[in-house]
Amino acid sequence: MSPLVAAALATWDWRPSVLLVTLACAALFAGGWVRLRRLGRAGLASWRRLVTYALGLLVLLAALLSFIDVYSSLLLYVHMIQHMLLLMFAPGLLLWSDPFPVMLWALPRRARNAVTRHLQSGAAARRWLRRATPMGVLYALYVGVIALWHDANLYNRAQSDSFLHDAEHVSFFGAALLFWWPIFAAGPRIHGHVSPVGKMAALLLCVPPHVIIGAYLSFADAPVYAFYETVPRVTRLSVMEDQGLAGVIMWIPSSMMYLLGVVILLARHLAALERRRRPAAGRPIA
Repeated sequence: MSPLVAAALATWDWRPSVLLVTLACAALFAGGWVRLRRLGRAGLASWRRLVTYALGLLVLLAALLSFIDVYSSLLLYVHMIQHMLLLMFAPGLLLWSDPFPVMLWALPRRARNAVTRHLQSGAAARRWLRRATPMGVLYALYVGVIALWHDANLYNRAQSDSFLHDAEHVSFFGAALLFWWPIFAAGPRIHGHVSPVGKMAALLLCVPPHVIIGAYLSFADAPVYAFYETVPRVTRLSVMEDQGLAGVIMWIPSSMMYLLGVVILLARHLAALERRRRPAAGRPIA
């Protein structure tokens, strides 16, 4: 085994709080998936859902427990990669699997009925949740959290304070789950039909904040985050080279993820329009 691989494997930090939450979510999904398969509901409990959800949890664990988390405190560009995993990849995979209906079936019947009753049409909890989470509010929360934690003073404090650092990660992941929830149309579907145009607009509006922050980091004349001047340099990258690379990652790959989402939504929308047009074109003229 190469020294690099050995060092990467040795730097995993098995934090009980993260592991317990992740294992609980995995057990809940697996329990619902197995029950649905036994009931003959293979369409709802597909292998694609299981694999996608498992990949989402693995990405989350890698972001929070692996060498990525260790080196994020030494290299700014690794920290930006960690942010991408928490803001895009882990939430996207988890919500793509649409886990809520599956996890619901892991609950006892009484608890399952209670949750369903509170989320059915006309229920007070459903109305409150819908009013509290419109697309505009979720977008503002998502972008606001990103901008907040990239403030130089708060960022430097978070790197030196484990509680603040954990709060940063929790707020990133929580805001990301809420933002991507209606875009993936994952359950519980309380937002009604969010138009493809609205989803694409929300994704496009995520690009400018990333471009602004990324360009600022790339073209700054001095270190933006003084914390990285105080830690050992574990690579040949200087502080400014590390910062420039971090800016490029936030500027280009992060922006491309939102643009890729727009392309996928547009392609699906055009395909749906084409499917609706074909039967109409095939009907005989009376």
